[in-house]
Amino acid sequence: MIRTTSRMSSGWRTSFVYPALVSPEVLTAISGAISSFLSGLLGIGGGLVLAPLLLYGPPLAGAAAFPVKLVTGLTIVQAVSGSVLGAMRHRRYGNVSWPLVRTMGPVGGVASLIGALLSRDTPDRALLFIFAAFSLAGAVALLLPVRTQEGPVSELRFNVPLAAGIAAAIGFFGGMVGIGAIAFIIAALVYVLRIPAHVAIGSSLAIGFFAAVAGFIGKAATAQVDPLLGLVVFGSAIVASPVGAAVSQRSRPKVLMTLLAVIVGLTAVRMFWQAFTGA
Repeated sequence: MIRTTSRMSSGWRTSFVYPALVSPEVLTAISGAISSFLSGLLGIGGGLVLAPLLLYGPPLAGAAAFPVKLVTGLTIVQAVSGSVLGAMRHRRYGNVSWPLVRTMGPVGGVASLIGALLSRDTPDRALLFIFAAFSLAGAVALLLPVRTQEGPVSELRFNVPLAAGIAAAIGFFGGMVGIGAIAFIIAALVYVLRIPAHVAIGSSLAIGFFAAVAGFIGKAATAQVDPLLGLVVFGSAIVASPVGAAVSQRSRPKVLMTLLAVIVGLTAVRMFWQAFTGA
């Protein structure tokens, strides 16, 4: 049996068509748990995984795909919850560079807010294209050979103006597509600033928290966040993100970077296809 439900979310209506035993809440909870686990494992904020799961997963279960702007609203919720929970866990392992966080976090937050506010009037296909372009660039960068700095996290050095510029650019586009752009912060930390992979993962979550909160404010202010589904995503992150962070600590950096590159690359290909064809 097929039934239809509509929910008003901050002034705009989203419609779902789904089998009686599969609700938007259940689909969101499953997608949120998977993406939150990978958020803690790979330091990606989860949005890179949550977005395609919500866009392409429901049709596989016989349900209608979620609208793009609703998805970007939910991914920014996941970015907030996943980043703060993951950063707290990685902090316990000594994998967060606070000088990096102080330099890049506030700048990325302001840029993310601007991007989120502008996203309301940006066509869906343009948002998908931005998402795909950043994803592809990040995937390629993560597969390139690199030699990072060595030594304890307290002795890491970096170019402050370059770090701030990176945060501004990534934060702006991340705010537009609602992912906090944490995966791209990782790529920039590792391949531009030469930060060790485990420190890049932990620091990117703390840096991304600023951008994610600012992006959430912008998305909520422009009626792109569904409150109930947002709570479902948040609850999933509380359970799954710490588990992913614990597994990350026991994994090899090269394996994590390769896995992240594969996930990001596959996402990019699918997003490009939808951006160009509308399918």
